Amino acid sequence: MSPKEFVNAFISASKSKDVPVLSDVFTEDAVYVTHNGATYRGLAQIQEYFKTLFYEGEIRAWDVKRLLDETAVEWYYEYRFNYAGSVSYDGVSLFEISNGKISLWRDFIQAAKRTYPLEVKDIELLQAAGRLETCADWIDTLSRHDERFLGAAEKLQVALDELISLLPADTMHPELQEGEDA
Repeated sequence: MSPKEFVNAFISASKSKDVPVLSDVFTEDAVYVTHNGATYRGLAQIQEYFKTLFYEGEIRAWDVKRLLDETAVEWYYEYRFNYAGSVSYDGVSLFEISNGKISLWRDFIQAAKRTYPLEVKDIELLQAAGRLETCADWIDTLSRHDERFLGAAEKLQVALDELISLLPADTMHPELQEGEDA
């Protein structure tokens, strides 16, 4: 594959939430560094990162503006959280290809042009709320089959409600940002 084909395959897999395709794009020992510095080493960690990303929201846009050379791509990205609004920004990724696959991918964003309606601490709270809600759902399902779990889902729901109360008021109604009425 050419560098352009690697980039397109990676972005296409990401937009379609196709985690298995990532093994066709990344080497087993690949390193993926996000724009905020989080580093994932090895294909398994990269796939787990994308599973979480796909669970917590949706990539709305990841449009290649241009391939700068054989190791850099300029793009526009937009991501919508399940529990909040969207984030968007322009960025550049540097990458290396080894043994016919991507072995290193590093994202950099243009902070001056990003749209980020929530503070980082709010996004972290939001992600925690999403994970807590998933746990409450699982425990609720378990409680139907094992009485040891009775009441645990309700306790988690109380914790989830407390966590949500810490978020900005408009966080839980992202549809209002798109012009819809509540």
